[in-house]
Amino acid sequence: MSRGSLAKWSVKPYLYILPMVVIFGVFSVYPMLRTVFLSFMETNAIATQMQFVGLGNYSDMTSDRHFWSVVGNTAIYGFSQVILTLGLGLLFAAVANSNMVKFRTLFRLSAFYPYVLPIAVAAMVWIYLYNPSRGAINLLLDHRIQWLNSYDYALLALIIVSVWKSLGFSFLLILAGMQNISKEYYEAAALETNNHVKRYFMLTLPMLMPTLFVVCLLCVTSSFQSMDLVAIMTQGGPGHSSNVLMYYIYQEGIINRRLGYGSAMSTIFLLVLVAFTIVYLKFGERRVEYER
Repeated sequence: MSRGSLAKWSVKPYLYILPMVVIFGVFSVYPMLRTVFLSFMETNAIATQMQFVGLGNYSDMTSDRHFWSVVGNTAIYGFSQVILTLGLGLLFAAVANSNMVKFRTLFRLSAFYPYVLPIAVAAMVWIYLYNPSRGAINLLLDHRIQWLNSYDYALLALIIVSVWKSLGFSFLLILAGMQNISKEYYEAAALETNNHVKRYFMLTLPMLMPTLFVVCLLCVTSSFQSMDLVAIMTQGGPGHSSNVLMYYIYQEGIINRRLGYGSAMSTIFLLVLVAFTIVYLKFGERRVEYER
């Protein structure tokens, strides 16, 4: 490095970001590395006594029948939420961006409101709605369903609440993407066809791909890390029929005091999410190219 470049170099800009780097290291990097370290250990509840077991915690996952059941539930829960949230978000955004609704501002607020509602409040509202004897949902049906206490319906009940809660996020981003499309494109498309549905799939949807790409990635990562609704509404029951991986990690690592096993599951879960994100971003580079 020359003297001129040394004279221009200053430590001052790096001092501005130092607090954020320290906070990120203490609250993100260190816990992650600590979790990986504990995954190779057999420890007590507070990790004061440790015994190295190598890959023992990882091998326990292969013989844990509850683990594979929970993985299946997590996949169903996550992908169902993503598909339904994106699909309904596209539908709601198309309606809100058109002249089909008179009170568009009220419609947008109604669609977005569940997203800002505290998760505990939303869960309690739906617990009341799912009540087998007094709930509004069962009052509309011919027979009473034990929504939260049934092996067949508990996971479905959680998916419905999760989609209702997260729909406002995708709706808002997709609506913003739609409103960012220039009207000139629609004027040009109107010369080719007057069919609104055809115009939507020919113009609107392709130009929304960058927005949908981001929304889908955020929905996937958030849905697979969700555990709050499960903890409040079903606690993973009955049995493990509505349990998801994040809550199972909490049960095994904290409640059952198997910190090493919980850390091993967390490490595998982290690697899966990182691998998915890398692959998704790799394919996401093939974005729609617009003619200029």
